[in-house]
Amino acid sequence: MIYNRFLILTLCFILSVSLVVLLYFLSVKISHNKNNFIRVIPSHKIVPNNIIDLKVGRWYLAGITHDSIYVGNLYTPRKLLKVDSAVKDTISYRLNFPNGTKLTRSYFNLIEKGTVYTLDGNQPILLTCDISELSLKLATKPPYFTQAVNVNKRSFVFRIVQNGENKLVRYRTDSSGFKESPNLLRKQVDGIFSTDGNLVAEPKSGKVFYVYYYRNEFICADSNLKLIYQGKTIDTNSIAKLKVAKIQSQNQTTLAAPPIEVNKRVAVNENFLFVQSGLIADNEVPESLESVSTIDVYAIKDGEYQFSFYLPDFNRKKLTDFRVYGKNLYALFDHYLYKYRLNF
Repeated sequence: MIYNRFLILTLCFILSVSLVVLLYFLSVKISHNKNNFIRVIPSHKIVPNNIIDLKVGRWYLAGITHDSIYVGNLYTPRKLLKVDSAVKDTISYRLNFPNGTKLTRSYFNLIEKGTVYTLDGNQPILLTCDISELSLKLATKPPYFTQAVNVNKRSFVFRIVQNGENKLVRYRTDSSGFKESPNLLRKQVDGIFSTDGNLVAEPKSGKVFYVYYYRNEFICADSNLKLIYQGKTIDTNSIAKLKVAKIQSQNQTTLAAPPIEVNKRVAVNENFLFVQSGLIADNEVPESLESVSTIDVYAIKDGEYQFSFYLPDFNRKKLTDFRVYGKNLYALFDHYLYKYRLNF
């Protein structure tokens, strides 16, 4: 009796694992199929410049100025690296938090225009200080949030969850708090997964961009979240390919199968929106894309597609983060920071 029960449990486990593996390989196969669009890939649009090894750590790009790149470490909240714009030398900073501060794994640091912000949407908490001081202080208490970008000295745009849906709101660090606005995010399958995406802001204009992960759409809004236009990426995936399941015992919704990731990462400068695509075009060969990341470029004035370029893997490391500042693109390949020069 015990043996039969053990055998049944073992078979169920093997079948469950096999199903997940099968769904994963099916999703990979779909993403490598032709997707009924063509990429324009001119040569010499991007030129490698320099690279530096940041050593072991889970690094992310926290901010960029005209002369420095700031890199944060998700394993060590207090640690901040300042890399010179030539990507040759580093200076290590140690941030000081108020007594009793405990951050969750959702925390991140932002550096914008000489100010350090530490944010944790799970608590929620917002700390701030001047980069020359390094002693963070509590700002006003924000709402719970899942993403955040700084649009000016006292203003952020947060993505929050409200009534079971993702929503963008503007938040001011003064007494006015956060401002309700019409929901710019358009749901399809559900209000969470189908509206999941990347939130970025262009520092000079304060324009906000939200690029959906699982479909060929993005929005551009001003710093007050007034819609400027809705754009489309060049692929044809207008409907998010998601299978959503309800876990009744926990009253939670989850993905029942790996989704097709259309747009992976996003960066922006004063002229262009840069989108790392997860799909292959009709004029590309799957094997040639196994060791590169594809970046599609769009004009921020109207969202029109311009062209694409590739970022090759470095030392067998895939792209983990990237940002663009003026004519320079900074890319993280795990613990390697690579600088490229843009010829456009």
